[in-house]
Amino acid sequence: MKKMHFIIIIIVILVTGCKSGSGDIVTTKENILVYFSKGETWAATYTIFDGGETTFDSLYIQHIGNREEEQEPIEYILEGEGIKKASQYPLKLQGVRSIQISSEYNKELMNLEEHNKEFKLIIKQNEESEKLTLRLINEEG
Repeated sequence: MKKMHFIIIIIVILVTGCKSGSGDIVTTKENILVYFSKGETWAATYTIFDGGETTFDSLYIQHIGNREEEQEPIEYILEGEGIKKASQYPLKLQGVRSIQISSEYNKELMNLEEHNKEFKLIIKQNEESEKLTLRLINEEG
């Protein structure tokens, strides 16, 4: 868990370092967009960054509820303007009750210049679900 917190801190540092004085979010090849939300049982971070010729993304979902509960596999749906990602089957939580899903896209399919302000994430487990709204953490205002 400490390792993931360290990674998130590094990402936040990189995000703040990529902003120009004019308030632009997307200006260089080292661009990173970070979205975050925390609910009652789950916290999630969705990161998108420019990899040069491709765009990479990573969805990290962390169970923050009762540690003593037996953790069943989860399913998720992440939606934003023009983007929809979903689990194809139930996914077993790893390590500290978390899961990470990463993808790589052709730059033409995911343009960072026209990014979403937020994403909707639904996490389903044991016939229950929690909805989170992941918001861009490096957006001013």
